[in-house]
Parts: sequence; C-alpha cells; structure tokens
Amino acid sequence: MKQVQTRHKLAGMLSRRSLLMAAGAVTPPRLIIDTHLEVWTDDPRFPFAHPERPDLKRVPVQGPIENQVEQMKEFGLKYAVLVTPRYYGWDASYTSYSRRKYPKLFVAHGLINPLDPKVHERLRYWVKEHSFQGMRFSPIYHPQSTWLNSKEHYPLWREAEKLGAVFNYYILPHQMPMLEEMCGRFPGVKVVVDHAGKPDLKLADPWPEFRKMFRLKKFPQVWISNSEPYEMTELKKYPYEDTWPFYKAIYEEFGGRQIIWGTGYPRPRWELPMDKELEFVDKYCSFYTDEDRRLMLGENALRIWRFPK
Repeated sequence: MKQVQTRHKLAGMLSRRSLLMAAGAVTPPRLIIDTHLEVWTDDPRFPFAHPERPDLKRVPVQGPIENQVEQMKEFGLKYAVLVTPRYYGWDASYTSYSRRKYPKLFVAHGLINPLDPKVHERLRYWVKEHSFQGMRFSPIYHPQSTWLNSKEHYPLWREAEKLGAVFNYYILPHQMPMLEEMCGRFPGVKVVVDHAGKPDLKLADPWPEFRKMFRLKKFPQVWISNSEPYEMTELKKYPYEDTWPFYKAIYEEFGGRQIIWGTGYPRPRWELPMDKELEFVDKYCSFYTDEDRRLMLGENALRIWRFPK
C-alpha cells in the first residue's frame, strides 16, 4: 500500500512539473553546444605532424576526448563540434576516431592544406570517407597570403556548396575583405569566423581594422564565434573587461541570430574552465538578452551543423 501511495505521489509531482513547465513557471534546461572544441592525445596511434613545426612532438597538457565527454555530462552540454588542432597538421585521424567513438555527441571539422592544388578533393575525402561536416582554415598564420580568395580556391568552395560543408576561418581583421568576396561569390557555403575576428588590442586604435568584419553581416550564411576572450585580452585577468566592447559591438552589428559560442579546448583548462566560460556569457556580457543567450549558446548551431538525433 505504501509503495502504491509513493508511486501516486511521484506521478503527481511529475504531472505538476509538466504543467508548470507548460505554463512557463519552470524553465526547461537550455540547449548548450560547444561549437569549437580541440582535442589531442599522445597516443602513438595518432602522432603529431605539424606542417611548419616538425620539432613539435609533445604538448605539456593532454586533452583527450574522454575529458570532454566527462565535462559535457557535468555541465549539461548536448553536443560539440570537434576541430582538429594544428598539432596533427593535415591528418585529422584523431578527430575522426573521437567522432566515431562518441557519434551521438560530436560532429567534426578537419584541416586541409590550402595550398594543395587538389584541396577540393581532400575536402571531399574527409566529408565522404569520415563523415566530417566541414574544415577549418587559418590564414591568421600567413598574414601576407592571398590564397583565401584566389581563383585556385573556387573549386574548393564549389565542392563545399555541393557537399553542404561548413568552413570556419581563423583570420586577421585585414584579411576580412578576401573572405567577404568569397562569401558573396559562394553563398551556399556556411562560414564561421573564429574567435571574434581577432581584434588586435595591442594597437592604439584597433577599431578601424576590426570593423572590416562588420561587412559580413549582410550574409545570412555567416556566423561570428564570440569565443576565447583570454586570447584577445591585454589585461590577462578574468573577466577580461577590455574585451567587452568588442563582443558588444559584434552583437550590436550582427544580432543574436548570427553569433555562436565555443570554448576552444577541453578539460583540463589552463585559461578558462567551463564554469567561467559560461559565467562570462551569462554575467559579464550583460548586453545579451536571455533570448540571445539561448540562441548563441545552442540554437544557432542547429542551423549550421547536422547534429545526431
């Protein structure tokens, strides 16, 4: 009899909670998606192969995929986008391994050599053979390069349109006009600008260069990742007050529907742990509305990537 009463009581509590949620009295857990997550390991099956730093064989801290799985459980993240770190060069095998090991949690981006004359074929390989959904390019490491909007890259962007691939760009402010040209020429390619477009706070006035990114707001297929304040700041102390005006300007220009959120690295963190990552958005970026936070922390990502059901 007591067990029956307990079951009825529990059912009543659940029904009441359901009614409260339907009435808006109880807020359901928000969707959180980390749109930029790099993982790595010293497992000899996945050797480092940095294309410009053959001396780079180890890093001080390991960031295996298992760490991130634990962190996602702890903080309630539903999905993440794996992005191959530079340590592996053009070999995204560990990223592929991680996605396949946890197929319900992750989608994946690799790295491909932008100077490879068959770069479009490499894109097709990783998408078709490894189920990757995009690629990351880093013209930031080649500040004088012009490959981004070269005619040699037209086949790459055409292939991306066919495949539905996403490109994310780690890019300097003065390189934005090249990206703007390609976004206009190939509107079928979804583009993410990494880490707030990297404004240079060392400059006496970083704004003229930084504002070049704002021209991308006319493209509905472009999103800005308001991430990694610890890399932008010159104060080097949380909560990085000197970065706030730049995140606010991006928000005012692009609006809540063209901004996404990501962390960059998994546990263990040597810059900003996950609780502080979320606190930075929720508390210190006070210019966001609750609706905007809901969009940038999760729902916008659903419009960019195809996450597992």
